Amino acid sequence: MSLLSQKIERSEHKEGDHIYSWRKSAYTHHGIFIGEGKIIHFVNPKKKAGGTGLLAPFRGFSTSGGDGEKTHCSTSFCRLEKVAESGVRLSCIDCFLKKGSLCRYEYQVSRVFLLAKAVGGTCTMAESDPSEEVIHRATYLHENGYGKYDLMNNNCEDFALYCKTGLWSTDKGYQGRSSQANMVHPTSKDKKNNDLRESVIRYATAIPRSFSKREDKDLGLRKDVVKVPVEELSSFCASLK
Repeated sequence: MSLLSQKIERSEHKEGDHIYSWRKSAYTHHGIFIGEGKIIHFVNPKKKAGGTGLLAPFRGFSTSGGDGEKTHCSTSFCRLEKVAESGVRLSCIDCFLKKGSLCRYEYQVSRVFLLAKAVGGTCTMAESDPSEEVIHRATYLHENGYGKYDLMNNNCEDFALYCKTGLWSTDKGYQGRSSQANMVHPTSKDKKNNDLRESVIRYATAIPRSFSKREDKDLGLRKDVVKVPVEELSSFCASLK
């Protein structure tokens, strides 16, 4: 595990790994490796090729969910959605990576490691469940659907984090657990702040505050998350509405 890079060789990744790949060196797309070169991941089913990310100024996200381009793959299972328009896809590793590097998301990292990483979307202090549980969740969601894609509230990193940990937020206003989203997600104070002087101060301190948010909202430290069996996830999410 390195602070500089979490790249791994294909021979190093194991079944149940949470893997990710950089897109245009700006944001990470996430999935779960289930073996035999297969990745289950979550994309925005409504976005087509060539879409432009609405949050481009943040340089951290893509509204396409990382899979907006068409691929011409001869692999029979690639881009398979068992639940049409669910966004939960089975892809081959080549199409998932799109010529990008293969990286492994790290779990149970130290506080120092977490804060030393320059960007979100690479690690968490939370503990991963055994690989068989991880694969079961990913496979179940591929076969039954996962819910509506939302860039800030339920994106590809959220999907992979749930598969790895089974943790979901009880916060009715914001269930997002993605470290990429949490670093830019506005707090209630941010939203209500209309004073020019305060706005300037908050803009000037945006970077240190984003790191503070990252620690406070890390899945391994949050108090608003509970373990939810994958078979009960749909009804649990419905109860939060």
